Amino acid sequence: MNKGWTFILIGGLFEVIWAVSMKYSNGFENVLWSLAALIFIMLSMIMLSKAMSSGMPVGTAYAVWVGIGATGTFVYGILLMNDPVSVLRIAFAVMIVLGIVGLQKTSAAAT
Repeated sequence: MNKGWTFILIGGLFEVIWAVSMKYSNGFENVLWSLAALIFIMLSMIMLSKAMSSGMPVGTAYAVWVGIGATGTFVYGILLMNDPVSVLRIAFAVMIVLGIVGLQKTSAAAT
C-alpha cells in the first residue's frame, strides 16, 4: 500500500472518531466531546489533504475517505450504540465497502 492510501485509511479512522465524538457531544453541549469532535475533524481533513497531495485522484480520495468514515461509524453504531440492524442495512454497507475496494483496485494512477 502506498502513502496516499495510508493517509486515507488514517483519515477515515479519524472520521469515525469525530462522528462518534459528535454524537457524545450532545449537540455540542458537552465541551470535552465537542472539542474531541473538532480536533478529529481537523485531523481527518489533514489526512485527506495529504492523500490528495501525494497524487491520489481527488474523486477517489474523497469517496474512499467518506466511505471509510461512513462504514466505520455504521459498524460502531451497531456494535456499541445499539443502532438498528437488518439484512438490508448490512447489504448497503457492504456495497460501500465494495465501492472502496473497487476504487482502490482501479486507481492505478494513485501514488
